[in-house]
Amino acid sequence: MADRHHGTRTRCPAAPDPDPTPCEGPHDAATILYPHGREVAGCVHHCARILAGLEGARVHPFAPAGSAMEIYLRARELPPTAWEIGK
Repeated sequence: MADRHHGTRTRCPAAPDPDPTPCEGPHDAATILYPHGREVAGCVHHCARILAGLEGARVHPFAPAGSAMEIYLRARELPPTAWEIGK
């Protein structure tokens, strides 16, 4: 699958375009549910970053418990759009 930046997919589908950070772990570690029904699978790192910046988002209830907990713990430590301030 082509990545918008590099020609081959190197980042998970949850990685926002403006966020330059690399993925951590499997690209399908969990799925984030957007408030209006959209879903996106991603690595723990990028799922946490989405969760931190999207009010009403949540981790899919069938995500592995370890991944879900890590995402919630990371998200609570991040500001929305963390990449804008270098986090």
